[in-house]
Amino acid sequence: MKWIKKLVVELRIKKNKGRNVEKSQKSIEDIKSIHILADSYENLVSATAAVAKHWSSGVVIEGRYYDEERVDEQSFSPKNFNLIGIPDHDLQHFMDQKADIMLFTCSPTNAFMYLVAQNKSADYKIGFHHDLNDQLLDIMLAKEDSSLSSNIENLLKYLKKII
Repeated sequence: MKWIKKLVVELRIKKNKGRNVEKSQKSIEDIKSIHILADSYENLVSATAAVAKHWSSGVVIEGRYYDEERVDEQSFSPKNFNLIGIPDHDLQHFMDQKADIMLFTCSPTNAFMYLVAQNKSADYKIGFHHDLNDQLLDIMLAKEDSSLSSNIENLLKYLKKII
């Protein structure tokens, strides 16, 4: 069952490639929502803490992470997709929610993460340099050390200089 879902999701990704999404140009003061896509619960928690340090309490921070074992309202897995690659209601709601900034803590490690990343509605999509991220992200930064928190802090520092 999982391999069928994966195949259909990969076909949806190919269909969506090259699709241009119109983006608005927001300033730092206009940022009201930051969404995070992570490859683990630990990375989601770490990223949320790092982002919270850089923005005021008025900014809404939400996130999802990929995990095939854990089941909670922040996780997603192939179980959240039907046989034709359409996400369930909760995951689709997250993808449809407009974010000012979408932060990716990793490269999409599988087709399910890539489809969520590709279809997520956001003004700025930011993350770390990887070949898979070239078509997904607006701003990429090379990781300087092994600490996710410090890499996110550097990424946010550069983002604030750019916008």
